[in-house]
Amino acid sequence: MNKNLFSAAIVLPLVLGFGLACSNIGGNSTSNTSKPSPESTKQSDSKLAKLDSYTIKGIKFAYFKIPAGLKENELIDVAQKLHEQEPDTQLVLVDDDSELKDYISYVKAISGQGEIDKPMPAAWADKHIVANVQKYMSGKFVLCKGNGSSEIADLK
Repeated sequence: MNKNLFSAAIVLPLVLGFGLACSNIGGNSTSNTSKPSPESTKQSDSKLAKLDSYTIKGIKFAYFKIPAGLKENELIDVAQKLHEQEPDTQLVLVDDDSELKDYISYVKAISGQGEIDKPMPAAWADKHIVANVQKYMSGKFVLCKGNGSSEIADLK
């Protein structure tokens, strides 16, 4: 099988189907009720940066650089703030943007917006995509770990 076709078969469902990928199969959602300190929130806010955004087939995506090493409650707080700024957008939160351009080019290409020039930087994605915010079929937005489906918290 062609390497690009194989990669596309793996990544395309992730890109277009994040809402389903984060589905709550067991019916239980996790949430963290503890709040980050005001000082850590201020530090986190100052290190947030919107890196890119686009729309594919009517679905909005935005990529944000966030501080590395956030505690779970800090990550939830940051994700909630970004979701409030972009309430109808699927968010991808990264702690390093060194290969983000290649990642986005690949994602767009497998979605029909360009050509696949390079393979997806999978090792970078696994290491530096900290979390993603996805819209479920029910309409709620959920923060999930990394590039996948393990739920962290429902967002308001």
